[in-house]
Amino acid sequence: MLDIDAKIKLGVIGCGYWGPNLIRNFSSLPNCIVKTASDLKPGRLEFIKKDFPFIEITGDYKKIIEDKSIDAVCIATPVTTHKCIAEEALKAGKHVFVEKPMTNSSEDAVTLVETAKKLNRKLAVGHVFQFAPAVRKIKELLQSESIGKVMHITSTRINLGPPETEVDVIWDLGPHDFSIILYLLEEIPVDVNCLRNSFPFNPSKVKGTSIPLVNDAHIDLKFESGITSHIHLSWLSSNKTRLMQIFGTEGTIVYDEMLALDGKVKLYGKGIDNRINSKASDTVKLGYQAGEIHIVPLEQHEPLRMECGEFINSIVNDTKPVNDGLIGLEVVKLLECSSKV
Repeated sequence: MLDIDAKIKLGVIGCGYWGPNLIRNFSSLPNCIVKTASDLKPGRLEFIKKDFPFIEITGDYKKIIEDKSIDAVCIATPVTTHKCIAEEALKAGKHVFVEKPMTNSSEDAVTLVETAKKLNRKLAVGHVFQFAPAVRKIKELLQSESIGKVMHITSTRINLGPPETEVDVIWDLGPHDFSIILYLLEEIPVDVNCLRNSFPFNPSKVKGTSIPLVNDAHIDLKFESGITSHIHLSWLSSNKTRLMQIFGTEGTIVYDEMLALDGKVKLYGKGIDNRINSKASDTVKLGYQAGEIHIVPLEQHEPLRMECGEFINSIVNDTKPVNDGLIGLEVVKLLECSSKV
């Protein structure tokens, strides 16, 4: 365990869309100093220097790897580069936070997990929804059996997709739902089936080519406990939807990510009303009646800041991060299974 007052020096590799958000949140932590940021594009580094003048910048990520004063590395580069950079950082004695998905193959993910274990380094993966107030509260509700025994989970994550990109809809959107479900259930699926489509309307293609990408997928998961799940991922919808429903023996939890904080999570009771009598006979008809609806109050906090804090604290306190490499590995395995022809 490090000195409780120790400040972890961090290097950030990759300053594109998500990199500045990571820098902002890591910099806000009292026990972390972002020392250096790296990117191949000078324009991005100029942006970082303007917003974070205290941070050193470089176009060569290896300078971060070779800097012995840097304790940990945050990697926010394209997924195809994750394994190489993360492995270099681990072998240089640095703790590693890598954005989702962890790698583009389970073989590479296993390599990183084993390397981190062998070298006694922390390895965390950026599955930020595990730190969302709504997801944290849902886990509490499930642990207290607020809806009885969980039976089935559905999730819809749909929006219009990019015309050109490096990954398909499964690898783009799937990590979110897989990581949330694994976090909530603490269980690994034993069976995965996926129906994939590359529809010609609103098509997405591999960047720089005419090769079509999967833009719509229906994924079915089955767990040893008997719980099942259906996930719909799509780049075809003009309406952005982020909706998860968890069905239990005594109620339902509905999580609508698109709503304001005070309405994101609702708890529905469900019962049977046997007071519906048939006028034509003496028989009793059983009717389903929605029970009480409870809007679940949520705490206000920034998930990304909590995630960054979890990683830094795991180094300082020598603890296992919630979003460790093993979770990242299981998510990659599910992505692979969903992509098999």
